[in-house]
Amino acid sequence: MLKLAPIFTDHAVLQRGKPVRIFGTADTQTVTVRYRDAAVTAPVRPDGAWTAVLPAMPAGAPEPLTVTADSETLTREDVVLGDVWLCGGQSNMELTLGNSKDPALDVCADQNVRLYHVCKHGHFDDQFYAEEAASCWQLPCRDACQHWTAVGYHFAAMLSAHLGVTIGLVECCYGGTSVSAWLSEETLRASEAGRAYLADYAARMGDKTEDEANADYLDYCRYQQAWEQRAAACYAKDPHMRWADVIAACGENRYPGPAAPIDPLRPHGLYDTMIARIVPYTMKGVLYYQGESDDHRPDTYAALLRDLIGEWRRDFRDAELPFLMVQLPMFVYANENNGDNWARIRAAQEQVFRTVKNTGLAVILDCGEFDEIHPKEKRTPAKRLALQALERAYRKDVDDATSPFLRDILPEGEGMRLTFWHTGTGLVLRGTAGFELCAPDGTWHPADPTVSDDTLYLSAPDVPHPIGARYAWINYGEVTLFTRAGLPAAPFCRMI
Repeated sequence: MLKLAPIFTDHAVLQRGKPVRIFGTADTQTVTVRYRDAAVTAPVRPDGAWTAVLPAMPAGAPEPLTVTADSETLTREDVVLGDVWLCGGQSNMELTLGNSKDPALDVCADQNVRLYHVCKHGHFDDQFYAEEAASCWQLPCRDACQHWTAVGYHFAAMLSAHLGVTIGLVECCYGGTSVSAWLSEETLRASEAGRAYLADYAARMGDKTEDEANADYLDYCRYQQAWEQRAAACYAKDPHMRWADVIAACGENRYPGPAAPIDPLRPHGLYDTMIARIVPYTMKGVLYYQGESDDHRPDTYAALLRDLIGEWRRDFRDAELPFLMVQLPMFVYANENNGDNWARIRAAQEQVFRTVKNTGLAVILDCGEFDEIHPKEKRTPAKRLALQALERAYRKDVDDATSPFLRDILPEGEGMRLTFWHTGTGLVLRGTAGFELCAPDGTWHPADPTVSDDTLYLSAPDVPHPIGARYAWINYGEVTLFTRAGLPAAPFCRMI
């Protein structure tokens, strides 16, 4: 039987300007794919899989895509060439337009954007295959768009308006996931950082059989679903209820539950069930908003994020595939100590941006909300991603596309002079909080900032001979350093 991969449905968006891979399975010897004036015949491999590569073509009007094998023909209608972006990550990428601030659902039909949901199912069963069969490319309308990724939708609408082409989004994200869920088992086993996640999973499994672990996980799901309903009722009565009071009223919150082979959050779980099903679809680039669920291991996050970029580029067969990340904003729960683990995740994201080619980083330090891990205003992150895309993926000359990043620190007088990359038309202060200098004994002290065009000077009466400087090195705090265009500077911690 001739089959196309599930991502090839009516209304699909194919990538313009690149050779396009069309793939599926068949029980014949060859398959022929036709689109526009191109016709390509590809062999079927012994395992039944086939891949045909159409030549690079420019954007244009939609046309049918046909696939033929012997007497069988499959046709997909309204297939268009544009730019395809993968939307990956966890819940802040998953947060829907309908649940965001000012969703503007009434304008969805006017946007030249389309979206494909990779079904969010964490293991292979009958429901998985039913959801896979039901997946399709969606056109923009109010009913559909309210369920789309808000960051992705706003990004696509901005980009489409600027470029004049259809933007296709492949939404492949899942709330609560660690970076380890999006890497293959092979890649995780190849690094010390990855093996730590696998070891955690094995320890949580203990000596349970797979059936026993799965049964425990299903019991957890039933309990947690009822708990979340009770918690929702509490928050409906009091949106600002303290966490301790919610627990007192609703009982124990057992999230994330026991380890099990059917747990979608397990290491390499979503790589197996989501990423692997869309490989090797031809794309323009990747948007990635993730890191919140790895704040317990911030010091190994950069290594795993670097591994993820490399693996996805290999899987999608594009060593130059642009990879645009969202740096985590300010955040802390009301019942938590205000530590620096999120600051270290942000630093890891910047490290990857600085050291891995064809990456971008949208700094949204100013977009966080106290005690709310899911900020509802998603237009600003989307706009900053769009600026990164125009500058780094499309090579456009865009003013003020990138936030300032610390370049160097130099002792000067009794303080320290700091220089930056990407200062635009200059730096401005919106307050004086968040700056610190390190004394020779290793203690940090609040510092007074002054800006002069594209440099920053820090001084502190208690630190006449500083050996280091840092800014916004905390999970949640005031954001005060910006460009004149309104882009926040990335946080930093640097020693001489």
